[in-house]
Amino acid sequence: MKKGTQIVLACLVAVVTAVSAGCGTSQTAAEAPKKPETRVVKHLMGEVTIPAEPKRIADVSGAAEELLILGHKPVATANTYKTKIMSHVADKLTDVKPVGWMWDDSINLEAVVETKPDLIIMNNRQQKMYEQLSKIAPTVVLETDMDKWRDKFKEIGRLFGQEEDVNKWLAGYDEKTKEMREQLKQAYGDETFMFLAVTPKLFRVYGNYGYADILFTDLGLKPAAGTPTDKTMEMIELEGLTNFQADHMFLVNFGGKADDVYAELKNSPVWKSNKAVQQGHLYEITNETFNTKAFGPIGKEMLLEEIGNMLLKKQ
Repeated sequence: MKKGTQIVLACLVAVVTAVSAGCGTSQTAAEAPKKPETRVVKHLMGEVTIPAEPKRIADVSGAAEELLILGHKPVATANTYKTKIMSHVADKLTDVKPVGWMWDDSINLEAVVETKPDLIIMNNRQQKMYEQLSKIAPTVVLETDMDKWRDKFKEIGRLFGQEEDVNKWLAGYDEKTKEMREQLKQAYGDETFMFLAVTPKLFRVYGNYGYADILFTDLGLKPAAGTPTDKTMEMIELEGLTNFQADHMFLVNFGGKADDVYAELKNSPVWKSNKAVQQGHLYEITNETFNTKAFGPIGKEMLLEEIGNMLLKKQ
């Protein structure tokens, strides 16, 4: 065979091979399944089609802490205190627009619109705003009550298909809880605790709610006799405080008109005869801490360490 013919044949083989490879690549690309751009999820108000991977989440439900842990920084938040983003997560929510308060059923709709969300998340206390918000972007209403923080975290995890991430975080939290419980048990034994709130009218003795839930459920501190550990709180008058003689008292003053009530309390015989007060075992909690840190995973983890370290230092 002549040399020129060999060269021509070699070129033809190369061309055929290249064309075949190109066809194969095109066929493979055509066969590769496309990721869906949307998905349907169930929520309190029924079903809704949402982006498969939302990029601009307006969270008015108070779930900013859960979203941050799962890697979804929102563009709008209702994790606020007196119109400002909660101080314990403010550094993680820079450039995020505050649009209201998570415990309220009124949200700044114009502010939400300005963030151009592709998904809105609400809580079950805000149902009356569903129609208005759902006109702005696909909207999910969480079923779980806000004080059921574990169940709420798991519901957020299901919404984004990140159940394993939630379970892993909770396992880490429980491990930290276990270690702190053991240290506090050694330090305080059977000494008793209570959580009291001073309001403009009656007093509240808290049980399995918010800050008190951390004391009794997470840290395993022994509640004083009469503490309603099976429910949120017990409302009592001044005289009723004589029935609660804990070794240690955590207290929050709601402020405003409650300041006058607290002043009267501190001048009363009931206060002066209280066991925890007499022993100097009174721990005052700010209203901001009570209303912000005790209902989300980031805040609760902070409180776990703050409360534990405070009590251990006193020993």
